[in-house]
Amino acid sequence: MALDASVMAAAVIDSGKLFNSPVLCMNFDPTLWGEAAGCSTNWEGALPLIEPGGSPDPNPDAVRESVRVTTLVEAIGRVKGAMPQSKLVCAVAGPATIARLLEFENPVSRMDQFTVGELVTEFVTVLCENKIDNVILVEDAQIDDHALAPWVEGKQYSRIARLADHYSAETTLLCPRASLDEDQTREFDAFTYVVGQPEKTIQAKLTNAAKGLLVSGFGTGSVSLPAGLETLEEGGYFLTTAEDLDAEADFSEIQLDIATVTAFLNQPKS
Repeated sequence: MALDASVMAAAVIDSGKLFNSPVLCMNFDPTLWGEAAGCSTNWEGALPLIEPGGSPDPNPDAVRESVRVTTLVEAIGRVKGAMPQSKLVCAVAGPATIARLLEFENPVSRMDQFTVGELVTEFVTVLCENKIDNVILVEDAQIDDHALAPWVEGKQYSRIARLADHYSAETTLLCPRASLDEDQTREFDAFTYVVGQPEKTIQAKLTNAAKGLLVSGFGTGSVSLPAGLETLEEGGYFLTTAEDLDAEADFSEIQLDIATVTAFLNQPKS
């Protein structure tokens, strides 16, 4: 599927029809962007994994030539043609994650910051030019506040958000370990939606971005919602998972978890 646009598009279209979702996710696989940055992918497990290291001289100008990127672009066009009323979202790896995959040392040099910034800018531009409605910038579960610091200080996140806004695309920052301290909150508030540590996200003083809260155990039939949701304004947040579902997740358990979350969201508010 990773190299066949027709199969990729069919999977997105079929899942959209199955779940009757107004929003369709084109891609949540960070290995696509790791490969575009010059890394290799290990396909032996249930899910593909990026092998860190990559090219000693990653080239942002080569991103559009990556086979998996061209496959994704073709698949986006097919889905838009088949389901024109649906919003499309697509995930890209964030700057801290790309720097980790390329094994750049922290603190990151100015040249490495520039290279990563140009790579992520090209990722986002490709999606925006192909009319993705919401670009999800994902910093993986290994990215903590220390790893985020140089990119926050360099204002890489607000730059990405402004770029997408230029194309009238929404943006979501998904960073499960972000504490949303004062500096992060100021920098991340340029996004449309922000997802960090659940407790910290609930407490964060965001003025522009809406809050996303992480649930745990989704896909097991025993989804757990974060504590403190009752303190948030109704309709002022959304619920999400930290990563893609387990490839072995049972469909009946996914349906059960959907029912649990739906029942919570639909319950009368006191």
